[in-house]
Amino acid sequence: MAQPKEQKQSTSSWKWRGLRYIIPFVICIENFLVFGLLYNYSILFLSFQEEFGTGAAFTGWLGSLANSLTCLASPLTSSLLQRTGSRVVLVVGHAFMFTGVMLTSVIPNLAYGILTFGILTGVGANFIMYTSFVLLLVWFKDSNYCRANGLLAFSPLLTVCISRYGWRNALRIISGVILVFGVAFGLVLVDPPTNEKETCIKNDEAHLGDDIPEVVPLTEDGVDIGNNLQVTIDRTPENQSLCEELKEHHEDLTRQKQQKKCCFSSDHYELLDMMKSFEPWVWSIGLILSLMGWTFFTINFASFMDGRGLNRDQISLVIMLFAVGEIVGKVSIAAIGDNLPFQRIYVVVASMLLGTAALSFMAFVYTLEQMIALAVAFGFIRSGLYGLSNAATVELFADTYTTNGVVIMSMVPYGVGILLGAPLSGGLYDITGDYILSLVVIGAIFVCCSMLYLAIPIRRRLRARGVCCKPTTTPVRL
Repeated sequence: MAQPKEQKQSTSSWKWRGLRYIIPFVICIENFLVFGLLYNYSILFLSFQEEFGTGAAFTGWLGSLANSLTCLASPLTSSLLQRTGSRVVLVVGHAFMFTGVMLTSVIPNLAYGILTFGILTGVGANFIMYTSFVLLLVWFKDSNYCRANGLLAFSPLLTVCISRYGWRNALRIISGVILVFGVAFGLVLVDPPTNEKETCIKNDEAHLGDDIPEVVPLTEDGVDIGNNLQVTIDRTPENQSLCEELKEHHEDLTRQKQQKKCCFSSDHYELLDMMKSFEPWVWSIGLILSLMGWTFFTINFASFMDGRGLNRDQISLVIMLFAVGEIVGKVSIAAIGDNLPFQRIYVVVASMLLGTAALSFMAFVYTLEQMIALAVAFGFIRSGLYGLSNAATVELFADTYTTNGVVIMSMVPYGVGILLGAPLSGGLYDITGDYILSLVVIGAIFVCCSMLYLAIPIRRRLRARGVCCKPTTTPVRL
């Protein structure tokens, strides 16, 4: 006998509610697998150098490429999500990661790792990370810090596997785990009911059209002149040029409206607008430089500690405690981040300045205890950037650009900065034989970042007072 309609709806409601509580746990394990491997590349860095005898710049750039593609491949992932759905993209992402990590375990030369670890693993990680992030945004309001938890748990695990089985067998074990969990979790991580997604899309589309006048269809004798106004013109030879000019104006308005609506999928119009604006450039360059500096701790930190005489187990312990410091910082941000009496960008600035101060102590650190104290401090300081940069981007630009535009402004600079960071530190190490010069350059970069970030609120204050630039008629938060 068929179930009553109310009973079917109740069953469906309980199904989605139960899935809602499972998804955070699943995504936490996803991030444990993905970022646990990529964010601990500095441990693989040592193994690759010992096996292949490559320089620090090239060895580090391999991990930098994989980490950067977790952000730079986002436009591709976004396009695939619109065409196939979350489940397919997740399964394909795990397949890419499995293939990349497995093939890396058999490479005879590190150059092959550019394709296997750098591209395949990096793109696969982006498929998983981006899709998980989108699902969390749709299902929930925040993503809880799964990346930091993955780093915390994976660092000793990766070191134990390498110490006991060698790095090649360790990668084979990890690739098998990625494949098994990828297939299993691909059945769980699905899109929510369509009405929630439709609401999100409608909100974005409503925002897109705010600054474009509504285009009223032309009548036989009327020509639209914008702002919902039409004029009626006698189509005489004397008025022909005016009619043509107004008609072109109408067509231009229509084209702008269509481009704005299309921005949700292609971003072409919005990207052009960003490229012509001062503040997006300053913010993006600041993020690129920030990630160039902090990438040192993802790629080269283990090599730095190895040069100071620490063994593999001690290095693993320091990296794990670095993650502890970052988690403490992010939890603190979660507790007070929404109630700050000032803009979040000032926390990002403080993170860069404190990072500059802490870098000055690294030249004098040699013992395990000193390294642990400094690592915990650096983890806590880095949480100011990693924990608040996305929220700061939203706070600064959400009223100007769409959700998709804000995400692009958050993720693409991250990818570019990570891609450039490892060659900078590794190249200077290859030239000097030490990381001291790299640390000095990173400190200078952090100071420049702080100045770039501060330029945005200072400029807004001056514009609001009409001191410089064109006074704005749109209220801006100071």
